[in-house]
Amino acid sequence: MSSTKSKPSHIYSSISVAIVMFLLGIFLLVFLHAHNLTNIIKEKMDIVAELVVGGSSEAALKAIEDIKEVRPGSANLRSKADASTAMGQNFNMSFPEDANPFRDMITFNVKAAEYSITSLENIKTQLESNSNIEAIYYEDLTIQNIRANLNKVAYIIFGVGLIFVFLAIIIIRNTINLSMYADRHEIKTMELVGARWGFIKMPYIKTSVLVGVRAFVIAAIAIMGLLIVSQIYLPLVWEIINFVYVLITLVSIALLAIIIPAITCNSAANKYLKLNMEGIYD
Repeated sequence: MSSTKSKPSHIYSSISVAIVMFLLGIFLLVFLHAHNLTNIIKEKMDIVAELVVGGSSEAALKAIEDIKEVRPGSANLRSKADASTAMGQNFNMSFPEDANPFRDMITFNVKAAEYSITSLENIKTQLESNSNIEAIYYEDLTIQNIRANLNKVAYIIFGVGLIFVFLAIIIIRNTINLSMYADRHEIKTMELVGARWGFIKMPYIKTSVLVGVRAFVIAAIAIMGLLIVSQIYLPLVWEIINFVYVLITLVSIALLAIIIPAITCNSAANKYLKLNMEGIYD
């Protein structure tokens, strides 16, 4: 029933809805994976145990490994010579062997489930009471900042997505109005012979659903393409990705890609069909 002149509008609708679905999909991925990302970062955050000069590194290492909150296999001994070398490489500094300001140290990680201010303070208190350990150093601000930044990024994406939702609705409504105006004579003829509104609207709703399906396919390809590219350039991303969450995201945007155009089309068609005999010919 639709005029061929309205076909480009359907293309614009598909692209617009695809952008909406892509942004909402990215929002869902960030939102669902935020907890995973935070946990991985927690378990990669080094806690430093500075050793007493002349103390037993083996005893200190055993004391650390015996703590239940410490991630198994994460404790590593680093000599003061290693620390001096690392500082020299990173900051272009050098220290003579007899004036090395560093001490031997052990770095270790805490299980994500146990990573909290209270837990870290308990570990600090417990280890600093050991005669072989001088001090414990850690930083929790990094985790808090990452979580805050993730939330900001997610909500910015969500806000942009909402803007595109409104734009998509406007484009779809205009597309339906143009299509129905082009078919106004056929529509009025069907009304005169007793056709129900549901019968008249159905071709337009089917077209809108097709727009949604095309939009979902475009958005899904874009999202999966982004994940594949991230695997190449950001391998850490694949440590975070949970494919159950990816599936949930794709199913969610598939439903939205169909529901939004269908509801918008139905609303626009109802409004158009309420016009009187004179109005539909204007």
